[in-house]
Amino acid sequence: MAQDADDTVPNEALLYTDDLTEADVIALTEFLDRRLEEMAGRHPEGSDEHAAAVGFSRLVAMDGLQLRDYVNAWRDVEHRHEYPVPENALRQEIHFGWIHLCQAVAGWSGHAEFNAARWRVLRWFCPQHQEFVEAATGDAWTCAEPDEPATGTWRPAAHP
Repeated sequence: MAQDADDTVPNEALLYTDDLTEADVIALTEFLDRRLEEMAGRHPEGSDEHAAAVGFSRLVAMDGLQLRDYVNAWRDVEHRHEYPVPENALRQEIHFGWIHLCQAVAGWSGHAEFNAARWRVLRWFCPQHQEFVEAATGDAWTCAEPDEPATGTWRPAAHP
């Protein structure tokens, strides 16, 4: 189920990773690719900065392609509950893949083309996941968010 980047709704907030489309991933990775290309162009070829921008651009492209594959595979299995393990594994891959790309793009949040409604870290897979976790934790999110201080067991400071 291929989609173009124009299939996203820029001002419609994305709430759950189950609702991600291939178009969302394409739009975000193309935006990142343009920013990294600009960054690489500001530095002479052969410099560390140029190499870092080009290398990061390649990683983003690979991560984006993999996430697109997962999103398309999800559309094939999302209502086939007879296979819960592959379904949940795909959900997790999509969720964490999206988090990684959103963390990568967060530095350009002030850019005019940045889609703040959709390119953000999402906490939930679906409404049922949100209800389950909120009931169990009282809405205390233990995963590190970009705007949270780096403290606690699962934060970067926890491991040397």
